[in-house]
Amino acid sequence: MKSTSPFHPQCISALKQSALFSGLDEDQLGGMLKGFRRQVWKKQTPIDAQTNSHFFVVTKGRVELVRTDYKTGRDLTVFLIGPGDAFDVITLLDSQAHDITPIALDQVDLLSVPISSVREWIHAHPAFNRNFLPYLGFQMRALEDLATDLALHDTVTRLGNLITRHLPLQEPRKSGSSANPVTLIHDLSHEELARMIGSVRVVVTRHIQEWKREGLVSTHRKQLAIRDLNGILNHCQKISKPWQGKPELFQQWGGDIIAIFEEDGDNDWMTGETMFPFLAPL
Repeated sequence: MKSTSPFHPQCISALKQSALFSGLDEDQLGGMLKGFRRQVWKKQTPIDAQTNSHFFVVTKGRVELVRTDYKTGRDLTVFLIGPGDAFDVITLLDSQAHDITPIALDQVDLLSVPISSVREWIHAHPAFNRNFLPYLGFQMRALEDLATDLALHDTVTRLGNLITRHLPLQEPRKSGSSANPVTLIHDLSHEELARMIGSVRVVVTRHIQEWKREGLVSTHRKQLAIRDLNGILNHCQKISKPWQGKPELFQQWGGDIIAIFEEDGDNDWMTGETMFPFLAPL
């Protein structure tokens, strides 16, 4: 992308907010941006991405990375990524073809760059190198969580884990305020949620309707929000550390999640119904 492009400032800003490019100065980002090409994809369309030869950074919208069993027609969402995230890290590592389909859930803006350029950046830019390994670790943990859910947990537990992993970290809120929205998955259809947990639409619909009757979740204009986190956790046989690697936990008061706190450096995370035994109203 040329520095004279009208999209140049917007793309520089997007890269600065990406975990992969944080810490790089504007001159470095400008030099790297010269190798990028901007792409725009319409909502709900497969992205014709040359993942065998190119690396992609999302600057706007959400991308679903789907694996399909062509014999049964069933899909599994391997990753759901948003602005600042990138794909395909696996091909970047091993140079092998990756059987995965990117789908634009919204209108999506992408930056694409040859994989060879990214490999050069890993060697040439220490800040980018330092960012890359933690980002790779984050994706590996996400795959580990997905494999654990599919192998060990029932559907309601998998759905609960999916929702708690997408709760935003936020400032304290007052009792009686509206329920907390979830991020990235807030407006997905039940069929799309089912793809993320290896289930089917009717099963996800049944669980969400049950939670709505019990006052655990609410929906308004197709926006999903959580009203009672502990109630959802009680439905789960075992929660798989949704805040792994984050020192903050959500505190519940009066049916709303209203505060976060730090555990004084204690990272011995608890699971299941024992996760919040020490929490009390503020």
